[in-house]
Amino acid sequence: MSSYKMYDTRRMMNYIGFNQDLKMIAVGHKEGYMFYKTSDVLEKSRLSCGIQNLNNLGLQNCTIIERLFSSSLMIVVSQKNLRVLNVATNNIICDHQFNKPVITVRLNKQRVIVCLEDSIHIYNINDMKMMHSIVDTPLNKLGVVDLTSNSGDAYIAFPGNTKTGSVHLFDAINLVSVNTFVAHEGALACLQFNQKGDMIATASTKGTVIRVYSVPDGHLLFEFRRGVSRCVTIYSLCFSSDSKYLASSSNTETVHVFKLEKTEDVSKPEVPNDMMETAAGWLSAFNKTVSAYLPYQFMQVSELMTTERSFATAKLPCVTESNRVALVSHKSHQYLMVATNDGYVYAYQMNPEGGELDLVKQHHIGPESESLHSSPLGNVTNTRSHNDF
Repeated sequence: MSSYKMYDTRRMMNYIGFNQDLKMIAVGHKEGYMFYKTSDVLEKSRLSCGIQNLNNLGLQNCTIIERLFSSSLMIVVSQKNLRVLNVATNNIICDHQFNKPVITVRLNKQRVIVCLEDSIHIYNINDMKMMHSIVDTPLNKLGVVDLTSNSGDAYIAFPGNTKTGSVHLFDAINLVSVNTFVAHEGALACLQFNQKGDMIATASTKGTVIRVYSVPDGHLLFEFRRGVSRCVTIYSLCFSSDSKYLASSSNTETVHVFKLEKTEDVSKPEVPNDMMETAAGWLSAFNKTVSAYLPYQFMQVSELMTTERSFATAKLPCVTESNRVALVSHKSHQYLMVATNDGYVYAYQMNPEGGELDLVKQHHIGPESESLHSSPLGNVTNTRSHNDF
């Protein structure tokens, strides 16, 4: 056990997340909210928050905090109540009350989307005028939804079905449905657009396979295997700004990074078409015969033959109840950053070879962070173990 006093920040922190360009970390807690710069996580030996809740606004028990990039416009949710704030002028711009708890909020420079468990509401960000409501959506208690953050198109993605992992795409500018495609056999647990808005990553409640599809046509681009048979809960997915990497975090201590590149083996000898057709026919017959006797086991082997494993991994000091992952570019270097609801943020430096990533920074965040230590890695006196909680 480390020497500093342990605070149960897990009970105090309601929300943790990164903004659209991954330059800010937002924390929502019982007394209000806090923001941290990801650049400070990497550069400073002691981390302090840039913006905190101002008491005269009366904002407490913040369950969702969403900021429009690094601007002064932000949204604060407390259960069924949603407020739009201007933190530069310390004003509440508007106040909305819903009949059910708000589960997820996403915003870009054109639209704000508010997700309830059975509906999605679309607002114009300039005046918060209601543009459209998608009602009677499949029950979405996890609030699985995302909005493209790039200028131009504004696509919303959300589950199209509660039993199968179908993704429904909706155009939030023209207010029309665009496409629906099946991403997984099981229900969706997580989905995330890249910053350009032309790809989307998906994971099911099983959590073993992560897939990347093109937007808006829904063509499968990549398929990655997080694990062999261990089912997990995927907490978050995040593309790097150049869309060359994809990171995933879950309810395990391992964070995975996948490399988005098509592998083509140019050294393979050319095979005549008739031989390829014969081999394909034989393999198809073999597959049907084996799968008839061992359908589940064979499907696992077949899946392993067609998916890529993770390019790099990072180990968290312990398992957390919730966390968010980001791939942050800073001064020509790439970092994997993980913010956890028990009051920590970890930074790992990426390297071209992949493999196990080195932990280079660790800080406390949240309402009790000012009372605790933050320090660069390499000489850390407060590194936690599984026994600390």
